[in-house]
Amino acid sequence: MTTVKDLFKVLDTIAPFNDSETWDNTGLLVGDMNNEVTGVLTTLDCHTSTVDEAIDLGANVIVAHHPLIFSKLSSVTESGIGKIIRNLIKHDINLIAMHTNLDHQTNGVSHMIACKLGFEDTEVLLPLAGNFKKLRINITREEKEKFKENMLKNAPVGKMGEYSEVSFEYEVQGQFKPSQNANPTIGKSGELEHVEEFVLECIFDAKDTEAVVSAIYKYHPFETPAFDIISIDMNKNEGLGVSFQFGESLDDLVNRLEAVMDRKIVNLVKANDNPINKVAIIGGSGMSYVNDVFKKDVDVLITGDVKYHEAYDAKLAGWNIIDAGHYLEIVMVDGLQSLIEKYSDVTVYASSVNTNPFE
Repeated sequence: MTTVKDLFKVLDTIAPFNDSETWDNTGLLVGDMNNEVTGVLTTLDCHTSTVDEAIDLGANVIVAHHPLIFSKLSSVTESGIGKIIRNLIKHDINLIAMHTNLDHQTNGVSHMIACKLGFEDTEVLLPLAGNFKKLRINITREEKEKFKENMLKNAPVGKMGEYSEVSFEYEVQGQFKPSQNANPTIGKSGELEHVEEFVLECIFDAKDTEAVVSAIYKYHPFETPAFDIISIDMNKNEGLGVSFQFGESLDDLVNRLEAVMDRKIVNLVKANDNPINKVAIIGGSGMSYVNDVFKKDVDVLITGDVKYHEAYDAKLAGWNIIDAGHYLEIVMVDGLQSLIEKYSDVTVYASSVNTNPFE
């Protein structure tokens, strides 16, 4: 039996909810973590028609990209968002939102859009600034391998990009004198002891500091382990948007995009006729990042929700912009379905409901 809690852990692996922006509202918005999952429906938006679709499919979990509950709710009635919430509760359907946490992954929404365009080899466009720590801890030669294995396999340490169980070690000589009240693993009270030791080093996310310290005291054989935790500056592998190499004209890119979308783009800011070598994508609304984007030697940005004055300023700056509309993110429906199926045995459906508010 797979519970909503089990599914939530899978989703947290795909796109950690801690990677969400502070202003965002992700996670379980409606439902019960203890419910058994009968099926999952992925969607861009949770609409009344989406709930009906889930009911027809026998799926009691909807995973939406856009949070249904975003601004402050003062009432839940039979209109607007309230009607959808009431219908979810009435049919015991759980609603989970994966928004900016999914945007920030290397295989997230922008990457999914690039893949639809035929470009799977992408790079993170705007890496997130990481808040990382380095653990440096002393351990005896005899206990080193056992302690290292326990920490790397059971504690949140040693992950660097796509690599896990990463550590470094070097030999040192330590000394200590136990007090009369100490209970030393090595040495005797009141006598200076010299020990051939190793220093183990590994990286971890700052948010996991408490769990790492707890693991140290759980697995280290010494009564008082000697360790340091050092702050380091290092960008995450995750971030906002992606880029890829194209090598054709802007018109070629527009035609390819319209063929994938099966509709016209919203607007085009054509600032020059230069070849388009590097394409950037930020799904949803990306114009607030435009200055940082074009510092990356980008030739065009594909995004949505471009305002008139933003477009005007971009053209003056010589920046090509394709406004493909916010609904371009609809490709995440199939993309997220594939990711969940990869990491879970639950039945997953991709919504066929068109929630685009624009005709």
